[in-house]
Amino acid sequence: MTPLLSIRGLSVQIGRGTPVDGIDLDIAPGETLGIVGESGSGKSLSLRAILRLLPPQAKVTGTAIWNGVDLLTLPEPDMRRVRGGQIAMVFQEPMTALNPVLPIGLQITESLGVHLNLRGAAAKTRATELLDLVGIPDASRRLSNYPHEFSGGMRQRAMIAAALASGPKLLLADEPTTALDVTIQDQILKLLLRLKEELAMSVVIVTHDLGVVAGTCDRVAVLYAGKVMETGPVRTLFTRPSHAYTLGLLRSLPDAAHARQRLEGIAGSPPDPGALPPGCRFAPRCGFALDACRIGDRVLAPSAPDQLSACIRAETVMAA
Repeated sequence: MTPLLSIRGLSVQIGRGTPVDGIDLDIAPGETLGIVGESGSGKSLSLRAILRLLPPQAKVTGTAIWNGVDLLTLPEPDMRRVRGGQIAMVFQEPMTALNPVLPIGLQITESLGVHLNLRGAAAKTRATELLDLVGIPDASRRLSNYPHEFSGGMRQRAMIAAALASGPKLLLADEPTTALDVTIQDQILKLLLRLKEELAMSVVIVTHDLGVVAGTCDRVAVLYAGKVMETGPVRTLFTRPSHAYTLGLLRSLPDAAHARQRLEGIAGSPPDPGALPPGCRFAPRCGFALDACRIGDRVLAPSAPDQLSACIRAETVMAA
């Protein structure tokens, strides 16, 4: 199957650091891809690099092929039609992503005007439909409300409505449940999955919560220090991880079957993007590391059917 979006060698250099370094990912039509990793692993930067939303001092290299064209070299007028029109993004914190001095309705109709040339009564009608679609009651009245008049969950729904305004084929959701209580988190995730099916979209969910990935995603990519450590189907990766970092993340989760058991965290801290260790970047924190792990560059290689790992001790990790 031809990927909807094919990313190769995506790198972001900021000053002396390279927080995103050579990421390869494919996103298939209709799938939900989860991207997980600790804070600072390059998850959000990768999404923003694809849509060219980084500041000028960030040097982005690689390719991101969408409908046969490279988004990273597309002329800006053409990129504006893709950004928000064909690929939309739900940002991490709706209170800062939404303009606090503009009504919610205006922020949705603005996108309708730019991408679909809808204005006036037609745009207002479509904005009402979008708010209703994402589950905001009394949608026509709420169009005139400002972001501070919405709860956290309602703001997130409003931002999803704005992202869906132009009918995108790919939705990038950057930590869509951050700072929401667990009940609202569940509602937002179920909403994303329902909209994905109804609108025939692909979805990328960036998160540090493996529970979110287990409940919503088809495939998962695990990032560490700007590199993809492992990719594969969610069920396979959760039951037989083939990279020591993935295994460490899974072991740090609480297990309802073993109550009052001490959690097993990952020792140490992620490396400084400006002073990365040689070889495998996880080696300084890895209990499986050998001298060979600290030499050369690690590349993704098959570790099981439909599963890729950058760990040279993948078989040992899977056995563990």
